[in-house]
Amino acid sequence: MTPPVPPQWQPPQWQQPSRPGQAPGPGQGPQPGQAPPVWQAPPPGYGHAPRVPFEEQTTGPIPRVPQFAQQAPQRNNTGLVVGLVLAAVALFGIGTVGAVAASVSANKVDEPVDAPVAATTTTTSETTAETSTSEETSTSEDFGTEQPVPKLGDNPINIEGNGAVTTPCPLPAFSTDVASQDAFYQAALPCLMHAWEPALEEANLPTDAPRVVTTGNDVDTPCGLRTWDQTALYCPQDNTIYMTARYYSEIEGRSEAGVFLGQFAHEFGHALQRLSGINAAYGSASANAGADTEAGLELTRRSELQATCFEGMSLAALQNGGVSNDLIFPALRDSAARGDENSDVDDHGSIQTNSTWVDQGFSKNEITQCNTWLSPPSDVD
Repeated sequence: MTPPVPPQWQPPQWQQPSRPGQAPGPGQGPQPGQAPPVWQAPPPGYGHAPRVPFEEQTTGPIPRVPQFAQQAPQRNNTGLVVGLVLAAVALFGIGTVGAVAASVSANKVDEPVDAPVAATTTTTSETTAETSTSEETSTSEDFGTEQPVPKLGDNPINIEGNGAVTTPCPLPAFSTDVASQDAFYQAALPCLMHAWEPALEEANLPTDAPRVVTTGNDVDTPCGLRTWDQTALYCPQDNTIYMTARYYSEIEGRSEAGVFLGQFAHEFGHALQRLSGINAAYGSASANAGADTEAGLELTRRSELQATCFEGMSLAALQNGGVSNDLIFPALRDSAARGDENSDVDDHGSIQTNSTWVDQGFSKNEITQCNTWLSPPSDVD
């Protein structure tokens, strides 16, 4: 059955933001009746694999790509903020996304970490046949002058109107081998940092880029062993995104560059939580509640769904900067079809909930719209 064609939305004429480096505030976006419909398909549920291989699935959700990617102005931008792009797409069954580890033990990955890690500066790249990594040099035992603030809903990153700024990002040709994936992620990383640095700086938060390790093998991390057939992982203890290259290409059978970009942007969202101090506050709250309790799982869902919403914001910044929709749309579709329906643990949110949050991040591009910590439980189920 052919999915219905959405109405031809006209891009709204956005008002100029009141402060440089910020997206329009409340009331400056589309008025009722203009905004894109909420995705009907389930959202980005990072962390759970499909029950059958991707290529064997013949039915599944048919998510719709959000109509507008709201653009936060660049640091010295004085132009109008413009909404972008509409499309309808069909998608058949998808796997899951990665996760954020919260463990100070090498043998456990379910106990949140609340200790900051060393700030880093110098980055070079080393590549082998099976593992690629960005090597960084620690320069201090802390973050420096700017420090994360261990708060959740009232975290200082939540400045009304701030979003991810427009960021051009030339990316290399993509292939699923480890070295090619690593080159792709290493090129994307500074783009994501550029998109988010203004918001972090205005909130007086650190701007230390995470390290990236791309591997086709099992890898020992300070947050525990990550096997090649598990989803990607962000480990806050060493501020590293571990991209498990073969999981997405072999277990899920994915090859579209956009899917991998979306997974990477989700893990980067967890790195933002560390820089802001949200991860530290989440770690403490989860330890107090018990990670496997109903309250603990709800906290984990709030963390994962915020990272998914941040992913949507990052994709909006890249799209507004000229990154092809051939990358952006597959990333959104993939995230909108992941969720706890593919898992035995309710720790990432349902497909519908994930879809709603990635849509929220992409279409609103405003940090306060990703504050899952203040949302009612029904919005993070």
